[in-house]
Amino acid sequence: DSLVPALRDWGVAASDIHFEAFGPASVDTGAPQAEAEPPQAVEFRRSGRTLQWTGTDATLLDFAEREGIVVESGCRSGGCGTCQTRLLGGALRYASAPDFTPEAGCCLPCVGQPEPNAGALALEL
Repeated sequence: DSLVPALRDWGVAASDIHFEAFGPASVDTGAPQAEAEPPQAVEFRRSGRTLQWTGTDATLLDFAEREGIVVESGCRSGGCGTCQTRLLGGALRYASAPDFTPEAGCCLPCVGQPEPNAGALALEL
């Protein structure tokens, strides 16, 4: 938690700072906060719930868990594919490409977010 901000304070370029976090960890990268996105519907089909994504959660996995939706997961960083689920509608984005390549028609909620202005997102979860 302290090393990344210290490197930034010492003048190390953000593109030269690499780190790995395990579990529900967060690291202050110093990146500017994105503008708030309008709420977007996310349907969790198997759970029978449609919720409003406001962008306050880092990932769809965090969002689902906060709302009490159980998602099987492992690495939480796009490396293992344990959370892979079917993308039934809408569009999803990744801040950076995951190491695990999901099957066609599937996505990784552990590193994904709804694509802004792409309409409702529907996941098999």
